[in-house]
Amino acid sequence: MYILALARGLPSYIEAQRNKYWDQNARKTPYIDLKNATALIVGVGGIGQETARLCEAFGMRTLGVDIRWEYQVEKIEKHQPESLDQLIPLADFVIVTVPHTPQTEGMWNLSRFKKMKPTAYFVNIGRGATTQIEDLTQAIENSHIAGAALDVYEVEPFPADHRLWNLPNVILTPHIAVKDAVDVPSRQFELLLDNARRFAAGEPLRNLVNKAQWF
Repeated sequence: MYILALARGLPSYIEAQRNKYWDQNARKTPYIDLKNATALIVGVGGIGQETARLCEAFGMRTLGVDIRWEYQVEKIEKHQPESLDQLIPLADFVIVTVPHTPQTEGMWNLSRFKKMKPTAYFVNIGRGATTQIEDLTQAIENSHIAGAALDVYEVEPFPADHRLWNLPNVILTPHIAVKDAVDVPSRQFELLLDNARRFAAGEPLRNLVNKAQWF
């Protein structure tokens, strides 16, 4: 949803709609043809692997960074975290789905935003604590990046007086990625039931958490 909206400049057209202004040239940033675009997915776990699948469905080149690589994802180019800074300049969309750990806290800072293309977008659907909001705001204000879409924040609810609300090419949603998804309880129960069966049979469990790594 975010990628499609940002690629077509939807925030600019929504602003024109609010102003009741018919403007076919309202988009303030270049159109991005997804089949010629690159997505960098940082954290290819449950959320990241599904994000990769959807990006690939639109013909995007998909780069992935993960420390464990537990999921099988077709066509994704696999990388380890130490390659992250070399990959950032290649991406048209940087999509963050990593968990909050001591290693990922505040990892998205002004230094990293400056490595992005000035036409690229930052998307965080993982954990808010991974992104320094003030640095992101400065990066957009100073045209280091084209814009951003966030569903998670350092502080929630996100402060009403923060200037990020009013920046162009920014989409902010209030942590609603799975809100009202009707199948979540049934999926959770199916996982619990499957793990109970696996435990009884002495088989490996699904979705194990490594407490030393925080996820």
